[in-house]
Amino acid sequence: MFENKKIRNISPYTLSTPEAWSFNEDDDVLKLDWNEATIKPSPKVLTKITKILNDGKLNWYPNINNTELINKLSNYNSVKKDQVQYFASSDSLHEYIVRAFIDDSDRVLSISPTYDNFRAVAESNGASVQFYDLDNNFDLNFDNFHEDLKLIKPKVVYIVNPNNPTGSIFSSNDLYNLIHENKNILFIIDEAYFEFSNVTLSSFVSELNNLLISRTFSKAFALASFRIGYLISCSKNIEIINRIRNPKNISLFAQEAAIAALEDIDYTNNYVKSIDIAKTNFINFLKTLDWMNPIEGKGNFVFIELENIQIKIDLINYLKTNKIFIRDYGHIEKTKNYIRITIGNSQQMEIVKRKIINFSKNR
Repeated sequence: MFENKKIRNISPYTLSTPEAWSFNEDDDVLKLDWNEATIKPSPKVLTKITKILNDGKLNWYPNINNTELINKLSNYNSVKKDQVQYFASSDSLHEYIVRAFIDDSDRVLSISPTYDNFRAVAESNGASVQFYDLDNNFDLNFDNFHEDLKLIKPKVVYIVNPNNPTGSIFSSNDLYNLIHENKNILFIIDEAYFEFSNVTLSSFVSELNNLLISRTFSKAFALASFRIGYLISCSKNIEIINRIRNPKNISLFAQEAAIAALEDIDYTNNYVKSIDIAKTNFINFLKTLDWMNPIEGKGNFVFIELENIQIKIDLINYLKTNKIFIRDYGHIEKTKNYIRITIGNSQQMEIVKRKIINFSKNR
């Protein structure tokens, strides 16, 4: 009765079940539904957090201008210091982007299917969000997209690369040409899974002032609970978003955890390598099953088409009874037969593999 009229008819961003949280810490749970890392963060993170708990100024607001973190982000991404800014998660960054760059009734175009949080945030600010469907192979035809942009005339385009949930990867060259040739459109490229693809547009932010790159520490760096992400863009866009950014909202723990993680890049790189190996082996296994069709893409997950909806439901429930949680994509018509499974290390995926074999024998 009192809700803002802008959110009156908005569909909420669909989250998967939080049931995994109902188990005790010592339970052998595999949470493979939200694409978090399946290992703990670098030991350097625990060391730094422990030191903060013992010696930190917990009664103070967190550092509102953490130059050490900015310097490390600048070095990690090979961009200038005024071309990067940190936020309390990439989701929080999306909210700031919407507030800073999108007005009532502005037209926003998002490829589909994709990560849906940005859509919900944009609509809550009064934007008109339209979807641009990937083809049946979950690819984007850039020639057609170029032409369709002339007809749709959006102010903002949102693209996740690699795309979630499909794993589709779009080349830097195709994206660069798209953004370069449409200078009147603001492009948000969500690179949440950059470490797993090594494909980025960060080297072009000095040239392309209509490019915003969103990043997170929740995936490869294993810091999902700390809620920290960052923006890479030209200095002018950083200055614009800083006008409304509340620097007190990025906790001391999140800032210091990010610094510690960036000080141990080898740990992250080794984790990414282990996921690549486990993913290849797991996909090869799935290909031996005639009722599963895995989509080979990038990211720390695999998107899988099942033979029918009933098999999908039965598999999800069977795995759940074995404390393995995966993501159901039945809320989208085009992907009603699909699931998404986060990839853990080889030992973890061997457990999933054995359970799927048991399910297949008894279905």
